[in-house]
Amino acid sequence: MKFLFIDDNAELLSSLREIFFNNANVPFAECHSVEDALRAITEHRPDVVFLDHSLTGYGNEGLEIADRAVGIKIYSTTASTEVVSEYQKRGIESVGKADLKKLKSIIVA
Repeated sequence: MKFLFIDDNAELLSSLREIFFNNANVPFAECHSVEDALRAITEHRPDVVFLDHSLTGYGNEGLEIADRAVGIKIYSTTASTEVVSEYQKRGIESVGKADLKKLKSIIVA
């Protein structure tokens, strides 16, 4: 199973990359637009995507990406509690980026 982390925060991605260093099935994509994210999904062909909500500071790209990434299991990694219900309406579970134990359990399962 392949996983993909999509976020606009290079420092966070670097930290996650260190945690999952030995797992070739966990690529990372620093994206700043819907197009960047969809290109990363096409390039990496993941089964599961960990998706940030805002890729441009205060945007809503995560929801647009989720609506367009058909057939892929998505977990929202947003810290924005205001949009969690929008992801839940789409059947998308929220998992915090800081909850490394949960992230690892999803990837190991």
